[in-house]
Amino acid sequence: MTGDEGSHADEALLELLLTYAIPQKDVQPLAKLLIAKFGSLANVLAANVDTLCKFDGLKTHSTALLKLTDWIRLHCSPEAPSILEKIHKQTPQTTLFESIEIKKVKEPALKAAKKVQPRRGTGLFGKAVLKEAIVLVPKIPDLKALEEVRDFLRKNLHYSAQQTRRRYADYIANRMFLHGYPDKALSLFAVKYAGRQELKDVCLYRFCIAEPLMFDVIENLFLPSIGAGRLKRERLREYLQHRFPSSKSIGDSAKAIVDALTAGGVASTDHATINFSYRDILLPSFAFILQSEFPEPGMYDIAQLQSNRAIRLMFWNPARILPSLYELRNQGLISKISQIDNLRQFTTRWTLDEVVTRLLDEKGRS
Repeated sequence: MTGDEGSHADEALLELLLTYAIPQKDVQPLAKLLIAKFGSLANVLAANVDTLCKFDGLKTHSTALLKLTDWIRLHCSPEAPSILEKIHKQTPQTTLFESIEIKKVKEPALKAAKKVQPRRGTGLFGKAVLKEAIVLVPKIPDLKALEEVRDFLRKNLHYSAQQTRRRYADYIANRMFLHGYPDKALSLFAVKYAGRQELKDVCLYRFCIAEPLMFDVIENLFLPSIGAGRLKRERLREYLQHRFPSSKSIGDSAKAIVDALTAGGVASTDHATINFSYRDILLPSFAFILQSEFPEPGMYDIAQLQSNRAIRLMFWNPARILPSLYELRNQGLISKISQIDNLRQFTTRWTLDEVVTRLLDEKGRS
């Protein structure tokens, strides 16, 4: 609470949290073990209860505190930015609940999700159409207006009914081009990586930004089950039914979520089970998503990247985030990685358009 920078490290925060559940015992070794095992504090909090209870020293009551903390973090987060902004304006002192404040370290600018108009209705969606988007986005010509994109999609979707083509064209245009116009970054990236997992990653990312329910489902259901590597389809339907008890489209929404995950290449399914696991990080899609989440060139706390919701939803192996960041530096896609006391930082130097341009021109990197 006094602002000691060392107290904000993942291991230190977890140690402090554990002292409230396991008093009169040195919990530092346990905190260190958990961070080493899961890669970050966010991953520890998101871990499955049964998995956590397998660690010597963690019992049901102590695990309950961890899961309570995770639940509060996930469900109270929409108001957090405005609260933190008020705290920063009132006092320059860093508190336990604020990011470390250094003049050169910037908070991430408003993400694309903040610029999207809030969805009306329940937040459920009945169709993904992500598979079609991944196929068609690389074929979209150089257009200036979103309505032109919709017109192209209506003419090229394979459905016979005109009304279906019109509706699905709207889905794709609104989800892939979040700013309301065909952006150069996605268009160039799509052409370069057509038919590859890199494009699936980026399209899945934009889909999830446009459909925030995906964040909740992945964080509350899939990531806590990452150790098991599977989730019953019925469990997904139960989760949606609990959240939207009056909805009559739970089955359609559950299928749409599964369709999005499989189209994005992060899951496979059979009639009863969804299978998934942590994945290797592909540098082009990592660079695209990192720059989208931290759009302004500047210096950022690596801990913000490791706990970033969009990074987590990609099912990327947490242990590979830092090595991948160094590889981006080696390829000139970010400027540098540095450390001040216990604070590790990375510095970006390009806009998203410039990052994609450099991905297209590998010889131009420095």
